[in-house]
Amino acid sequence: MSLAALTLILGFVLSARPVEAQESAFLAVVRDLATTRSVVPLARDRMAAALAQWDRQIDSLHAQIDSKADFQQHVDLGLVYHRRGRFDEALRQFDAAAASRPGASDVLLIRALTLEAAGNRDEAGRAYQAAWVRDVDNPVKAYLTLRRTREFEAGGGERARDRLRDAYARILAGNHRSATPPFLSLDLIPDGSSRTPIVADARLARVFGRLAAGRLDEAVAALGDDHPANGPDDSAVARMARGQTAEREGRLSDARLEYVAALEGTLSGRHALYVGIARLAQVEGELDAATDAFDHAVRLSPNDPVLRREFAGALVAAGRFEDAFAEFVAALLITPDDAEVLAAMGQMFLDTDREDEAIAPLRRAVAVKADRYATHYALAVALARTGLTDDAAREFELFERLSRQALQERRRVVAGQAGPDEAKR
Repeated sequence: MSLAALTLILGFVLSARPVEAQESAFLAVVRDLATTRSVVPLARDRMAAALAQWDRQIDSLHAQIDSKADFQQHVDLGLVYHRRGRFDEALRQFDAAAASRPGASDVLLIRALTLEAAGNRDEAGRAYQAAWVRDVDNPVKAYLTLRRTREFEAGGGERARDRLRDAYARILAGNHRSATPPFLSLDLIPDGSSRTPIVADARLARVFGRLAAGRLDEAVAALGDDHPANGPDDSAVARMARGQTAEREGRLSDARLEYVAALEGTLSGRHALYVGIARLAQVEGELDAATDAFDHAVRLSPNDPVLRREFAGALVAAGRFEDAFAEFVAALLITPDDAEVLAAMGQMFLDTDREDEAIAPLRRAVAVKADRYATHYALAVALARTGLTDDAAREFELFERLSRQALQERRRVVAGQAGPDEAKR
């Protein structure tokens, strides 16, 4: 079963079974809460009823699976349990699937994602590594193993990096295409479903936090709580507003604290909050805090190449070049012809005195986006440093011509912004 097949399963398995209707009923209440940002009348009753009926449908589905259930049935049921937030039962189904097909790899990947959702990152790291061992040429699994496993067996980390280098070489040669988003997400409420944070008032803070964590029963219970833990001044809405004010006023540490506090009451778009936190930390020179926040962001929105490029840049600034390389490759696995990522990789090599390695990604970048004059300049510098003076001269000439054209275009744009009276002349 390929990653592409797994992605299709997520959209198909529920539509093929009665559980979809109850999942949809539950999500309809969530949408109402997210739209109004306040408690909707009868929301708790509607949500509780949808969960109860959802559980009955799942139990009925489970009853149809006997001891002779096949691999796919266990995987399908495990995915249903995961989306319902019943992670222990999901893991039992994935374990049964893995036992029925010992050589399978992708089921171990979704098991790792489920362990992460359940808060067991150490065991998740081991599951990522087990998935990669069974599919050693897969660069996505190599990346996940490298970046999410704390301890490797001897040589494991270097082998994973070799797989990323192999994928990178194929990308530079134009031999890699990403047909589907490469990084799988099993969440019922994907964080990337909103580009901006959906934050709660005081009454909904616990509800949003538990929904985001997949703890649906706890979310229903919190919705019925008439005594919110925080007052209006401590709600995520208030925290977000205070953070924005502090940021505008240049009180960056205060802004970061407010944004961190707002995370607990955010339904989706948490990755955007983490990006804001990371950028503020960068301005304050706290590079470890910045990379930690970016790491949270890419976990929440794994198929965003712009976010991964920015994370890689933060890792470069922190001197973590191997980790930066992994993030750049992850971005290219999503969009292989991303000229901005390719140029940033080339610049990283150039800035670390690896001119020979800088040339290939910079050449690829200008092949993809020929009018990006800054890339021509970086390529010219790399070529000059490696003694390829004729090629360097051509690139310097291109840089000069394209930069002049860009300057003229900017002047035309500015000239076109004349006031009403001037425009009539």
